Amino acid sequence: MKKHFITLAAVGLVSLALSAVASASPATVERSVNFRSAPSTSGTVYQLLKPGTVIDVQEQVNRYWLKVSVNGKVGYLSPNYIAYTQTSPAPAPTPAPTTAPSPTPAPAAPSASKADRVIQHAMDLKGVTHYKFGVNQPPSLLDCSSFTKYVFGMEGVSLKWGTRYQKDAGTYVPKDELARGDLVFFRVGSSTEIGHVGIYLGNGQFIHNSPSFDGVGISSMTTGYWSTRYVTGRRVL
Repeated sequence: MKKHFITLAAVGLVSLALSAVASASPATVERSVNFRSAPSTSGTVYQLLKPGTVIDVQEQVNRYWLKVSVNGKVGYLSPNYIAYTQTSPAPAPTPAPTTAPSPTPAPAAPSASKADRVIQHAMDLKGVTHYKFGVNQPPSLLDCSSFTKYVFGMEGVSLKWGTRYQKDAGTYVPKDELARGDLVFFRVGSSTEIGHVGIYLGNGQFIHNSPSFDGVGISSMTTGYWSTRYVTGRRVL
């Protein structure tokens, strides 16, 4: 009887293991993406996965993150950078915990999905990109306008390098009509001229490459240094 019980238990464990493997969905990296230790842009970057890298998607944590396995190592990356193998459907999203706060809906704007992707590209450069004025060496060393040029370029939007050019790109947007993905421009120091650019996130915040962070960070447009330095906004999506 004891031997029979042990045999059944072993069979059960094997079945569970096979089920776990079968649930993984093979996919391929389409554009370079950071492979992180946690589902957050603050997670440690294990490595930058190159296009063509084959991964196994284990779970869709939420709309922004996938739990994946790369050569046996488990970590997280953005779903916007991969393509699933056609013979295997994408895994169903895992329901969010009821205690988690609901995200603030993005303001209605043209090309909302592209704006989300642009912002995710910018977020992925936190901890990767460092700031240096007058430099355009993506993704490691950029200034504010070469950062926006690089990020929008990943979605096929061509911007010239330099705030003096980007301030005239696209179409003008009044401050009270800014939407996610719009370019926002500021003056710096004692100058009255535009000298800095970032990407609007909504709720009075923007993401930018700045010497104050020595890289990519998020700042407020309603309080603090940048609240009195806003000049204009442009929509390029």
